[in-house]
Amino acid sequence: MSRFFEERERAAEMLFVRTEEARFRVHAQGVQSLAAYAAQVLGVDHFSALAYAEELMASVIQGTKDDALIARVQADLEANGVVVDRAPLVQHLKQPPAQRASGKSLA
Repeated sequence: MSRFFEERERAAEMLFVRTEEARFRVHAQGVQSLAAYAAQVLGVDHFSALAYAEELMASVIQGTKDDALIARVQADLEANGVVVDRAPLVQHLKQPPAQRASGKSLA
């Protein structure tokens, strides 16, 4: 009987790990989408856009919350003379292109 519970516990742990990994991948796609949008608005080259995406992902890994990340991108855009409303930034972060195309939502 003890072995049965150990197997169920292991299965539950694996399910949790897979769920968290999937959640992280979706969030990473959102961050990349946000970085790509900002790069497109600024008109920078592909390599600069990739570097910016990596910089944003590094700050997320260090614990930056979504609101702070959006504020940072908005400040970066404003520092380059581009005023952008918060709504499209939130949309790119919360709903990456793959989900927008399929009509799915994170809620």
